[in-house]
Amino acid sequence: MPPKKKTKLTRPQAAAAEDEEADPAVVDQLDDNVIAIIFGCFPPEDTMRMRCVCKKWREAAKTTIVPMADFSVNSVLNYTAMATMTTALPNLMQLSIGGPGLFHKYIDGEDPDEELAAETATYTPLDIDVISNFRKLHRLNIDGAFMNGRYPALFNFPLLEKLRISLCCNFKWELEMLSGFPSLRELDVECNRSLRGNIGSLNVLKNSLEKVKIIDCNNVEGNFMDLLTFLN
Repeated sequence: MPPKKKTKLTRPQAAAAEDEEADPAVVDQLDDNVIAIIFGCFPPEDTMRMRCVCKKWREAAKTTIVPMADFSVNSVLNYTAMATMTTALPNLMQLSIGGPGLFHKYIDGEDPDEELAAETATYTPLDIDVISNFRKLHRLNIDGAFMNGRYPALFNFPLLEKLRISLCCNFKWELEMLSGFPSLRELDVECNRSLRGNIGSLNVLKNSLEKVKIIDCNNVEGNFMDLLTFLN
């Protein structure tokens, strides 16, 4: 008799068969570094769920290099998740900060606009400085965030390569503060009336800076032609 043809399994059937044959103890035997590498293949939301499995996985998550997937803070719920990630998943590489939601604001910074601070005194404040724990940030986008005053802690990310700040009228900062981003390659600032400084101060970033866009920031002084000496 001719040999019977081997039945070809569908993908779900094959996966189920592999799960049945797998030894549950194998995962527990993996080194923490190996688990961290595996976690690095998933977006941050998935890793945050997987870290709840056991203590070993929680510890592995702390050393996971999170892939370049954007995590957006545009609600209180997302802010709470982000605040947890500062210790549970501190190697986040990309982050977007937006408005936290109705009747919420980011806690007033140094030298705030007193009138705005009084108008929003009853709003629930959220600590924006917690993002300074993300020491491996490569990209930071602050867009329409309810911020009032200066936040020096946000200007110290040695690996940051791309920074965008837009529609943050009461976020006070100076171009000189960008020296806290020695790896910065791209700067994009729009509609930030509280930004001050001289274009020439960007010379401190001449070894890294490649692209600069500053629009509707009326208190910035200097000539963009000064950048031609080091911009590619």
